[in-house]
Amino acid sequence: MVILIAIGYLSAKKVQTMEDYYVAGRDVGPILLGIHYGTVYFSSVLMVGGGAYAYRFGLSTMWIAIGNTVLGAFLPFLLFGSRIRIFSEVLGALTLPDFFRERYQSRFMHIWSAILTVVFMTVYLVSVFMGVSYIFNVTMGLDYTVSLIITAVIVGFYLAFGGTIACVWNDFIQGTAMALGTLFLTVMVISFGGGIGNITQGLSNIDPGLVTFPGVWGFWGLFSYIMVTSIGPWGLPQSLTRFYMMKDPKVFKWGIVFATIFCLSMTCCSYFNGAAARYAFETNGIEIPLTPGGSPDYDIVIPKLIMLVLPTVIGAIYLSAVIAASQSTADAVILMASFGVARDIYQKLINPDVSDERILKLSKIATAGVTFAGLVLAYFRPKAILDLAMIAWACLSAAIMAPFLYGIFWKKATSTAAAFVSVTAFLLAVAWGPWFLNRPLGMHEFLVSQLYAWIAFPIVNYIARSRDSGVVDEGLVERLWGSL
Repeated sequence: MVILIAIGYLSAKKVQTMEDYYVAGRDVGPILLGIHYGTVYFSSVLMVGGGAYAYRFGLSTMWIAIGNTVLGAFLPFLLFGSRIRIFSEVLGALTLPDFFRERYQSRFMHIWSAILTVVFMTVYLVSVFMGVSYIFNVTMGLDYTVSLIITAVIVGFYLAFGGTIACVWNDFIQGTAMALGTLFLTVMVISFGGGIGNITQGLSNIDPGLVTFPGVWGFWGLFSYIMVTSIGPWGLPQSLTRFYMMKDPKVFKWGIVFATIFCLSMTCCSYFNGAAARYAFETNGIEIPLTPGGSPDYDIVIPKLIMLVLPTVIGAIYLSAVIAASQSTADAVILMASFGVARDIYQKLINPDVSDERILKLSKIATAGVTFAGLVLAYFRPKAILDLAMIAWACLSAAIMAPFLYGIFWKKATSTAAAFVSVTAFLLAVAWGPWFLNRPLGMHEFLVSQLYAWIAFPIVNYIARSRDSGVVDEGLVERLWGSL
């Protein structure tokens, strides 16, 4: 904890400009980028929430790990990492709403994406804070509220002072702790269960569906979550803007290696541990407690597994890894929301003449404010951790992914198509989800909204261009593509 705070203090001395605070001066190398991307992608949501899903649905969740690694880490670096870096610099974009405003020359897309970022980044932050507080509560007996306050104060402090520079360096330290802690827990789980073969056989004896594909979850349930957690980050601000901070476009060549290795180890171990916990609990008579609503509290699985298989001292070490996991994602999420308040809403919409020095100060205040808002909302413990995260992922990705990726790959993309598809895909995701239609045909709102967005965009774009509506200045387009 002391190290993280110290890094925040030291990083503050390096923050001289808006670019330093928002995108680490565009000076991040491959190792830092790869680990930073992975830690932003994964958090206590994976380590706690992912383990809970694996406990319920068994080893078929290992396919989620493969999808997360290939689709969520490897392909983004390969397909559009360097392109995002180049375009963001040409456009002078420091945030995702910046990109939409400049690429599409659209004030609406800027306002719309800024509001979505602030709201849903805060929702996602709640799920992250909840994850680490569960760990504190179960393993140390620390009060849930006290756990929230400790986490929020530490993260809020180093982010307010050091911005993205502190975020990147702390994530490197936290990512190392996450990887080592999760690998060690996996080794201990395998040893406790008598080997992988014995664990697999034990799960099969409980329910054969726990060791087969698609297993007890069913194809559509499993496929939907693979897509949400793997393709979803393609439309998330905290993932896409990681590429803004690369030292140069060539960094992705080695960054992809570090990101892929990190993600593969984290996901495989986390989902395996959750599935193995089912066998360990069955053989040791451990029951899952009920929530106040009367349903099983599966988010408690990983904390109880830690208590079962790890000695007290080692359990404390793993606890530090989970705390690191929560903070590593929380810092990026908090910054996205605070940037949305300070730069995208205040500077761009309310007071365009404000100085950069004033915005830097306001960004730090907004960082503290967003952290506090996440803490307050997490206090009321809404829904299950992973479910809450998936809601935020699905809605944000529905609004952002297609307009963003069409914008960097298609010269003829118009602001009319971007705005129409962004709004309607978002509304479709909201309507299709558990709030209204409750996922007809068993299809997740992420799949439905993405299918719609990718088909609708070229259709609406064709109509818009035929009416000369929302056509972007050709000079800007040529400047962007000429920079590749």
